[in-house]
Amino acid sequence: MGTTPPQPRLSEPLEDDDLIVYRAFSKKGFRERDKKVRPLAYHRPFDHTDGLSLGRTALAAVSRLQENYGYASIKVGDIRRLKYKLEVRSELDSPDHLLLCKLPPVDGTDEQRGAAAEIAGVLARLSKLETSDSFPKKQTEAPQGLP
Repeated sequence: MGTTPPQPRLSEPLEDDDLIVYRAFSKKGFRERDKKVRPLAYHRPFDHTDGLSLGRTALAAVSRLQENYGYASIKVGDIRRLKYKLEVRSELDSPDHLLLCKLPPVDGTDEQRGAAAEIAGVLARLSKLETSDSFPKKQTEAPQGLP
């Protein structure tokens, strides 16, 4: 029998509607290269009970990933204004790591799957594709004059 990892301690929902937050792409399928964010980027698996990871900065969004395929941005106010009562909260122990809370799981009941698909589509349309490239760019060779 496995153990459930401890849930992060979260802040109250963020209310700064002008705050831009970032969603990292852990899979190529999260974006259509150099064109748009796909709804898949906002699908929450059932086992991600705490929420979907976001970052207060682009670097914070990608920092927990071994590899990434870029990222998108979205305003907290755009999320809060939706009829779905979604929340963005920060982890108290890691305030630059944010969670998009109250998203239904994409692999839950039929009703949850339908709601998840609808919400993911709306979030994808509201998001701005910032880059389809790995971030930050890996330096492939040393600058001139350095070993």
